[in-house]
Amino acid sequence: MRTKYIGIGMLALTLMAWDSAVAQDTVRMSLEECLRYAYEHNLTVQTAELNKESAKASVSNAKWNFAPSMSASAGENMNIQSGGTSFNTSAGVNANMTLFSGLANLRTLQQSKLSLRQSELKVKQSQNSIAGQIIQAYMTILMNEERLSYQQEVLKTSEEQLNEGEVKYNVGKLLESDYLLLEANYQSALGSIEITRLTIDNNRLELRNLLCLENGQTVDVTEMGDGEAMQLLSMDEVIRQAEANMPDLEISRMNVDMAKYNVKIAKSAYSPTLGLNGGANYYMGGAQLDQTSGTMVNGGNFSGTVGLNLNIPILRGNTITQVKQSKINLRQAEIQNQQAAHDLRKAIESQYIATAQAGNQYRTSQKMKEAYQANYNVYRLKYENGAVTTVDMLTQQDRFLSALNDYLQNKYTYLMDLKVLDVYMGK
Repeated sequence: MRTKYIGIGMLALTLMAWDSAVAQDTVRMSLEECLRYAYEHNLTVQTAELNKESAKASVSNAKWNFAPSMSASAGENMNIQSGGTSFNTSAGVNANMTLFSGLANLRTLQQSKLSLRQSELKVKQSQNSIAGQIIQAYMTILMNEERLSYQQEVLKTSEEQLNEGEVKYNVGKLLESDYLLLEANYQSALGSIEITRLTIDNNRLELRNLLCLENGQTVDVTEMGDGEAMQLLSMDEVIRQAEANMPDLEISRMNVDMAKYNVKIAKSAYSPTLGLNGGANYYMGGAQLDQTSGTMVNGGNFSGTVGLNLNIPILRGNTITQVKQSKINLRQAEIQNQQAAHDLRKAIESQYIATAQAGNQYRTSQKMKEAYQANYNVYRLKYENGAVTTVDMLTQQDRFLSALNDYLQNKYTYLMDLKVLDVYMGK
């Protein structure tokens, strides 16, 4: 009796603690809402966004390479000589502009634009990566919450059986060993609930960290219907959509294109360079103070220049090495692109096969769970009527709980795999 009341007290305290935790600053989100929030607030995604902004700045910087450089200068000097003191004033504006440098500036601009596009794809790539983690955390919470609802039903039944067993034990109609089994079963059900609640708390903490919510906030997920997203497309259709949507292969292809630009930029060092320069200068050097008369004698001149500079490279030994290295890098990028295409298709096929297997296991375990649940319900009725022993009834309960755990694991693994495929296909 004392053990029973202690167990009930522990359950009450657990429920109070649970309600208190849920009553905190709780954010209730669907899976899609979690993904949208993470795309904006997750730190990994934000880092990718900053890299995209940096790539935009690189494009702007490459455009400025086409603009002329301009500088201005001014000076004032005083010369003290035996014949008097003179003041020299100078001012000028000079500009330089590269007209041709082997198209290096143009190719650098094209490469920077390509890098910007690639950084945009890497944002999507980081979103896909974090989406997989969020889906797993979200589905784990749903799985444990559904397990908790079953466990609560088992606890309720165990408590009823314990109460009835106590009455029978007190009047001598139940063996002490059977009563102890009922009591142990009740405590086991109580402990399972406590463990599941703690697991859910930990799952919510993991999801909160992925979403980068503020400290003190917790996440409450919304339920999904059993029929939601339970249909699997054909493998060919999944591969087609995934290859068209996933950014990995396009990022790899862009690495090849940028390596090609590096080869062209390196070869541009062989080309002559033509530059335009010009300037306007003013010099006033006759402002002199005559020591005898005390008068200023002024004088000055203005000059302007414009010209073309042609620089023809004759011998640049390091250019040969740079061109050779850039060609090696290009070949490496091409090989890596081929490997990326192979790896991507393999990953999609593996995910599809794993999803199909999870679907089969889910449907099988669902039938097993329903069968063992029906069998357990029959044994409960027989036990209440005294047709089977306590051991027989508890054995069927354990089998049902084992089948239930397999069912929940397979169900949410299948749902998770389907959602991951949806991310692959851009849904």
